[in-house]
Amino acid sequence: MPLSDEKKASFRDRLNRDPDFRDAFLMEARNMYKKALQFNTSLEDEINRFEQILGADPGTYEFMEGELDEIDIFEHILDAYDSQLLEDEKDSSTIN
Repeated sequence: MPLSDEKKASFRDRLNRDPDFRDAFLMEARNMYKKALQFNTSLEDEINRFEQILGADPGTYEFMEGELDEIDIFEHILDAYDSQLLEDEKDSSTIN
């Protein structure tokens, strides 16, 4: 389920003001990459940009016009991760 604009703004604010939260968020996202890439290999460039954004000091990464920010990219990663989990469950289940 997509986040509301209000939730995204609140989340971005917390990422920018809380370095511990930012680090934890990046670590959890990294745990999802491999599974997300199994489902959607075209995410690799977005994942690399995600790393660059979160690796930079808050507010210093310069976005190009129309470029996704870290929250929007994370939504794509999460969607692919969830989809791959569902595929894995489907593949491992048996129909009796």
